[in-house]
Amino acid sequence: MRALALLLLLGLGLALEAPEALEAQPGGFLSVPVRGEGRIQAAEVPQGLIPLTEAVEGEGVLNFLVGPEARAGEHPLVLRDARETRTVRVRIPVRAGVELRVPPGAEGVEGESLGYTLSVRNAGNAPDRVRLEVRSLLPYRLSPEVLDLEPGEAKEVRLELRLVGRNRDTATVFAYSGLDPKVRAYGVVETVIRPFAGAEKLSRQALYYRFGLTGRYGQDTLSYGFGLSLSGALSDYVRLASSLALKPEGPAGELAFLGEGFALGFRGYPGVYRLDGELGPFQGYAAWAGGGLSAGGTYQEGPWKVSGHVSGLGQRFSLGYALQEGGLALVPYGVVNRRADPEAVQAGVGLEGKLENRELSLTGRLEYLEGLRFRLGGATRIQDPLGFKGEVAYDTGNLQGSANLSHRIDEAFTHSLTFRLANTYGLLYTLAYRPLGGPLSLSGTVGTQGGLVLGLAARYREAGWELGGNLGRNPTGPYLGLYAGYRDRDFGLLVGYTATDTRRLQLAAQGSFPPLEGSAALGYDWDQNRLEARFGLAYREGVWGMGLEGRYASGVLQLTALGTLEVKGGFDTPEEVVQAFGGRATGYVEGVVFHDRNRDGVKGPDEPPLPGARVRVGGLEAVADGAGRYRLELYPGTYRLEVGGLEASLALRRRAEVRVERGKTLPLDLPVETVVGLMGQVYLDANRNGQKDEGEPPLPYARVRLQGAESRTALADGRGVFVMGGLLPGSYTLSLDPNSLDKLQEPGEPVPLELQPGPLPQVLLAARPVVREIVRTLTEESLAVVLLPLPPVLPPGAELPLRAQVQGGPTRVWAELGGRTYALNPLEEGLYGAYLPVEGQGSLELKVVAERGGERAEAGAYLTVRPGPLATLQATPALLDPGEEVRLEARLLRRANRVEVRLGPLIVPLERVDDLTFRGTLLAPKTPGAYELELYLDGSRVHTARIRVRD
Repeated sequence: MRALALLLLLGLGLALEAPEALEAQPGGFLSVPVRGEGRIQAAEVPQGLIPLTEAVEGEGVLNFLVGPEARAGEHPLVLRDARETRTVRVRIPVRAGVELRVPPGAEGVEGESLGYTLSVRNAGNAPDRVRLEVRSLLPYRLSPEVLDLEPGEAKEVRLELRLVGRNRDTATVFAYSGLDPKVRAYGVVETVIRPFAGAEKLSRQALYYRFGLTGRYGQDTLSYGFGLSLSGALSDYVRLASSLALKPEGPAGELAFLGEGFALGFRGYPGVYRLDGELGPFQGYAAWAGGGLSAGGTYQEGPWKVSGHVSGLGQRFSLGYALQEGGLALVPYGVVNRRADPEAVQAGVGLEGKLENRELSLTGRLEYLEGLRFRLGGATRIQDPLGFKGEVAYDTGNLQGSANLSHRIDEAFTHSLTFRLANTYGLLYTLAYRPLGGPLSLSGTVGTQGGLVLGLAARYREAGWELGGNLGRNPTGPYLGLYAGYRDRDFGLLVGYTATDTRRLQLAAQGSFPPLEGSAALGYDWDQNRLEARFGLAYREGVWGMGLEGRYASGVLQLTALGTLEVKGGFDTPEEVVQAFGGRATGYVEGVVFHDRNRDGVKGPDEPPLPGARVRVGGLEAVADGAGRYRLELYPGTYRLEVGGLEASLALRRRAEVRVERGKTLPLDLPVETVVGLMGQVYLDANRNGQKDEGEPPLPYARVRLQGAESRTALADGRGVFVMGGLLPGSYTLSLDPNSLDKLQEPGEPVPLELQPGPLPQVLLAARPVVREIVRTLTEESLAVVLLPLPPVLPPGAELPLRAQVQGGPTRVWAELGGRTYALNPLEEGLYGAYLPVEGQGSLELKVVAERGGERAEAGAYLTVRPGPLATLQATPALLDPGEEVRLEARLLRRANRVEVRLGPLIVPLERVDDLTFRGTLLAPKTPGAYELELYLDGSRVHTARIRVRD
């Protein structure tokens, strides 16, 4: 009977119970209630689900963390108890995410091309097609424009800009997710365009010139054009803008002087001349046009405003008074007008008004003078999602105006209602479909404007191609337009067909492949069977250019030859001119640099001056004369003065800060005192023996404390080196700040010092590993993780070259850093690794996890993130003879595709040694002096090194 009862109990045991399907949100938690027999655990876990509960007995909840690497879709989660297995379908919804990184920007010379490398990353959990869009006024090329990215995958995109016709350009790059158009990222690239090479070296008072000469020969006719312009700063008070052009029809030019509280300008064209002036509250003009002279002016002081105008046709005078309350301004005025032909005098009144606030902007004018005139215009400050704008005008019986009300329905649809009133009234309704980042846009219009108006327009843009057209009917009849084109930074092609009252086919192309530029256009009128064509070809090299233009119409071909010369540059305004136009808007700081032996800050009779001392403010420097006197010319502002060019035992200890005012001289003596200092290096005393042994690494970016006669702190550089100077002689204690070390390190013993004038002492300061006792027995089959040595400190934006030795044949290895999870790839037998991006500041916890079935092993460490360069550049030797070879080595803290060193206009690409090391050579300049080498990673400057060429 007992055996039968036991068999019956086994047969009636609990079946494994769990939900059939659950939904898990990325970044959240998944809880699975289970009930079964014995120990219940997860036998198979989808990628991205991290078990938080290993197992439960009989009944309970299995908890999982849904990591960011969990991919969207439905995944099986296999559960097992003592008798059976059961599968739970885990649904992870799609979460779109896009990350875009762009460089900060660069400078270039007009006419050149500038390239930027962008990085686009799929931060979502599903494969995505990311579309890129650029908004810039410069010709550009973006390659590629569409990226197919797996979750977590990043790709680089190349943006090339051609620098033409502007001083500065802001290119905004958008990246739109194909999974959800509302998800987008954007970055801004600022480009400074210099008009010519060397413009950045000119001073604040500089003049820029441009000389241009153009000649044309065609149809046995020679014509020319001459242009000259000069503009810039004559002084800090007056600016100049001038231009002169000589053409066959006559000379034309402009001249303007702009200053503080005044402006004077002259413009002259064949038959038209005008003089404008402004001085304080007065503005006036005089003009000669069509054989007649006219003049006018306005005087406004406080609320009163007087204006007048005199010409051969008559005169007009007005007097007004301004009333203002908040954003509302009203100007009632009276006006008198005299008409010469026929002779008549009228008087009237008027009212000008303006309303400005956060919601609305309105301007209007109402005047009664020989009839009523009225004008009102305005708009809401915000046009999205709802906006209004319009204007209306009435003049002696004629009323006209327009108004537009627009509303955004959602991210893709907008509609608007437009009312127009002129000779006829019109009412139009437009519905537009323009999805964010989508290639297709549609719009439709229906309404009346002197008759029925119907219209439909469509456009499709993809990877440089654009197709579009419009179809509809207006009061003049039906119309149709179709076009197709391709546009790149260097060339474009367009084919179009229009059918209104006539049918016309058009073909146009243009290209720019320096030094060649060309364009061509072909038009064919179907109804009149008429062909027209135009073309142009130009060659530009340096300041010279030549070209050929052609036109074909009505069976006649006309050719014109072109020649151009353009020279542009600049120079510093001569000092005599600067002084003649008011000089500089600067002030002065002057005084004596002396040795303050008694440290009281006041020059005594026995305290000598220090001739040759260099007083610096930023890059500006003044050398003290034989009496120790210096004089600095500075623009208004607050400055801190420093003193250099002294012996190592002398330094300016007091904080010398001044506030400079325009036109004033501030006396300031600089007391230099006898000081001491020290130099040292922080290292990791790995064996804790208190001595620096071979192979013990330096400890970069540790904070050093000095206490004694005074207290100081210093931050060690990337080699662990620190320097402290400008100290009072005396007894000190040198130690490490424990908060600046990793959690697995501790400060060594403090170092006592007795600092006296003389050579700088060299000090070694130790940090030690924290003593930890770890006892673990491993076999060859055990799953274990061992981290290889890590860099002690990395700057934000670097990449951590992570390497981990993993034993036991894991099925999956990943790393967790900064709240993100990264998969590690096998590099060789038992070795896994990856480059992990480092962000933020402070101490980051790193964890490497290996998994095999239900078994799990992990290892952890801490990484310190502090600001610092992303690479270092070493130039050997640093002191060279002219033309001697310089060996260059760049050590990177993040990978880069293009590594180069720039010396002025010279660019030297470095060759890859490994992922983080690049080397190259260059020849030293032949001119003696100090030079700065700049290290660029993918177009961004990250570090500099200096070399000096011997005399």
